[in-house]
Amino acid sequence: MNKTLEELFVYPKELVDEESKRVIHLVRQWADKEIISKRQEYREHYENLFIDKRKTLNLTIGLQRLTLPEENGGFGWNSPANAPGIVSILTEIGRADAAIGVVSAVKYTIFAAISMSPYLDKELCDKLAPIYCADELKTPSLILPGMGNIGEETPLFLGRSILATVEPDGEGYAVSGKNLRPVNSGAVADLFCVVCADKLGRPCVALIPGDDKNIIRGKRLLETGLNVCANADVSFNNVKIPKSYVIARDGIVEEIYTWLNLLLGGVSVGAGMNFFEIVTEWSETRTIKGGYMMKENPLCASVLADVADEVFTARLLLYNLAHIMSKPDDWGYSGSQRVYTFSQIIGSQVQQKVMRAINRGMELMGSAGYSKEWHVEKHWRDIKTIQSYLCGVGAEAPVKMDTARFFFDCKQI
Repeated sequence: MNKTLEELFVYPKELVDEESKRVIHLVRQWADKEIISKRQEYREHYENLFIDKRKTLNLTIGLQRLTLPEENGGFGWNSPANAPGIVSILTEIGRADAAIGVVSAVKYTIFAAISMSPYLDKELCDKLAPIYCADELKTPSLILPGMGNIGEETPLFLGRSILATVEPDGEGYAVSGKNLRPVNSGAVADLFCVVCADKLGRPCVALIPGDDKNIIRGKRLLETGLNVCANADVSFNNVKIPKSYVIARDGIVEEIYTWLNLLLGGVSVGAGMNFFEIVTEWSETRTIKGGYMMKENPLCASVLADVADEVFTARLLLYNLAHIMSKPDDWGYSGSQRVYTFSQIIGSQVQQKVMRAINRGMELMGSAGYSKEWHVEKHWRDIKTIQSYLCGVGAEAPVKMDTARFFFDCKQI
């Protein structure tokens, strides 16, 4: 390939300041040197190296503190203006390993709800930063609303069942919920961020330390992808938390979804860009009858064009969302109905586009696409799992209803 990814998959670089570009470059070096150039070794020792490379990224480089305010020892990327820089970081991580990207995206999403201006919660930052953003690797987990249980009435968040509850208990709160499915890392999480319903059925967010004895974790799930994240169903049996660990401001759940759409979109786009690198390398070493390179065949070239097309447009869409989120005075804050809806539309489209890109390329690559040696099948499995949690078959209808509510002013759905 005689062009760099930055030359091919362009984005409006004016959205990212010079300091952010230096951090992005550092993460790109980590991705290239620590993982991408060592795919075989990484695959063979994945469970151990996954933790080791996360430590390098989060502790040595310091990205565990990325979205914390400077007064809490963070990078100070806790302004909406940092959205393009944060998603650029997740894109570089996703190029290397989507599983590391997912855990990082979830952590940044959780701490965005706590530290992002104008809703900076200084008390929570002061309490949580020394525990979850210090010199020990910590794993956060996120539990969102989803499908309900047959025959059971539950509070709803925009048509999605909220299966966890939070009620006042002395000077704090008690959280309960049975067999909840986290987005990630339920079996090993040090901190849970859970969308709950209060006693009036209103949605809110509870932060639950993972070492509470009343947390029951199920068996580790066997998933299509992201297996190294060690997910499991989780139950909360009247878990006590301080009053400050519940966030109940208007739009908080929408805000969680907005950041998650942006950041998981970055992870998938990054994986899609690495797939482009892989299929490019593969296509340059394949010939067909007559000695012609396969990529010079018009039909094959058309398929390769589809790969580039989908990844290119997915990245542009993603930065459009980042731009919207970075300008709250123009578009509204990330918890507003407008920005939330835009994030749902764009997040869904980004995941679909990257999946289409990999599906098309795998068809062309044949057995090379399905074999572990080329790493394509891992990208496919990981992104498919991200899509299933964020905007897959089960979540497609609610996303459509979000869109209809905003654009057509629907009231009853």
